[in-house]
Amino acid sequence: MAKKLRVGIIGAGGIVQVGHIPGFQKAPDVEVAAICDPNIAKAGAVAKKFGIPKTFADYRKMLQEKEINVISICSPNYFHKEQAIAALSSGRDVLCEKPVSMNSIETNEILKVVSKTNRKFMVAFPHRFSAVSTFLKKLISAGEFGQVYYARANCLRRRGIPGLGGWFTTKKLSGGGPLIDLGVHILDKTYWLMGAPKPVSVTGVTFQKFKKVATDGGWPPLETRHPGDKYDGAFDVEDLAAAFIRFDNGAALVLEASWAGNSETVLSYSLFGEKAGAREDAFGLTIFGEKAGVLTDTVASLPPVNVYDEEIKEFVSCIRADRPPITTPAQILAVSRILEGVYKSAATGKEVVF
Repeated sequence: MAKKLRVGIIGAGGIVQVGHIPGFQKAPDVEVAAICDPNIAKAGAVAKKFGIPKTFADYRKMLQEKEINVISICSPNYFHKEQAIAALSSGRDVLCEKPVSMNSIETNEILKVVSKTNRKFMVAFPHRFSAVSTFLKKLISAGEFGQVYYARANCLRRRGIPGLGGWFTTKKLSGGGPLIDLGVHILDKTYWLMGAPKPVSVTGVTFQKFKKVATDGGWPPLETRHPGDKYDGAFDVEDLAAAFIRFDNGAALVLEASWAGNSETVLSYSLFGEKAGAREDAFGLTIFGEKAGVLTDTVASLPPVNVYDEEIKEFVSCIRADRPPITTPAQILAVSRILEGVYKSAATGKEVVF
């Protein structure tokens, strides 16, 4: 019989209630044993809602609970490094929400502890687990696209600023705006599908045009919020970021991410391969190819999956089978460096070369 995994969750926000707790509670031989949040009233409310036996205000107290062997980190970005290192060092396997940290220096510090402790460490990138992602990755890995040499990735909202005045919009807690919040998802997914080549340079720009007219975009979901949540902080991050990224194999990626803009609302990406290409958007997946000298557009019909459940399944499977997580240290660091490079390039007006 498999050893029962007992999970302690740091944070009680929207992603915890929508993704992490339900995902772990559906997994066999897994128990969400404790939840921690400095807003102890919120932790208690979430614990009651999901039937979690223990609550803590301080994650360090939770780490003293010997029966907990897995930690899920869903706190504001600023705390990820400290909490990840503490959890790993205490002998726990860790699932950490994106972005892994505030910058590449912090990411390197975490990864050094991962190597030293030999614990499982996975970054939560649920978009890797969609039916389309799984299908495309198989095709690309089998060589059906040839080299994916160019890609476009967009995550744009017309009006969708999360938790205005909360930690999402406060730079010292988040590290940035839509790039580090939304863009990191589509960046990681597209970069991963491209084969995760090594980034060599980034040119980026950021804009803040909606500060005076900004409105709350509805995330975290209203039903996951608590009267003790504070939304009286700053809005000192960008509302749009864009970048051009070059890789060591000659490939390139154009990235756009926004919370607000006079544009379409879209989550999409396009892959340009030597043998075939693909685009995924709200209408589904189309593969652009050629058969017998004829150009073809193939529309894939794939069953929907709950990406959060699949993400948790992957993490639990890594622990059970003692195998490396789907997010490798090199990939985790590359994504972190790209994000950091975009912000640095935007600030200096120059290309950042790694």
